[in-house]
Amino acid sequence: MNKGEICIFVEVILKINHGGHNMAIEIIEREQIRIIGMKLETLLQDTREQMIIPKLQQSFNERLEEVNGAVVFPITYGVFIDPPNYNPNTDLFTWIAGVEVNHDVEPPVDMISYELPKATYAVLEYQGDIDRAGDAYGELYEWIKNSEYEQAGTYGFEVYSKVHSPLERGNADFLLHFPIKRK
Repeated sequence: MNKGEICIFVEVILKINHGGHNMAIEIIEREQIRIIGMKLETLLQDTREQMIIPKLQQSFNERLEEVNGAVVFPITYGVFIDPPNYNPNTDLFTWIAGVEVNHDVEPPVDMISYELPKATYAVLEYQGDIDRAGDAYGELYEWIKNSEYEQAGTYGFEVYSKVHSPLERGNADFLLHFPIKRK
């Protein structure tokens, strides 16, 4: 594999009917990647009410050209990291809006780097209104709970195939990834 190539292997695609519509869950293996981006900590309720994460994603998109060594531009990431024993009503979680980079790139001022580990992931494609994207999280959590898998970490991420403008909120399209392992 050449430096900078994405290595994704599809193990299986499971199609199920959930809530009146079909959803396809892919189980994939992903290699470790390095993300450079902007980070914040927030409560889930605050980001829903104040659109904190969409505002961070937009701020990052406006600074994207400052990041050297982007591997697969225009693909960007939204990474969440929950604390242990996360309670969404009371605990802050971390969100990183970023882009995949070569491993030797330094982050610009006011940005950080983060390593997404090599892992097996359950992946759900979401298409629709970004303000209803939480539905995808609920569906993927529920699928994992009822499958032969369990979550293998307190993080996950969204992969965006294009940079969305604030006017495109109703037309979001991303792949939601949760790390998993067999029960």
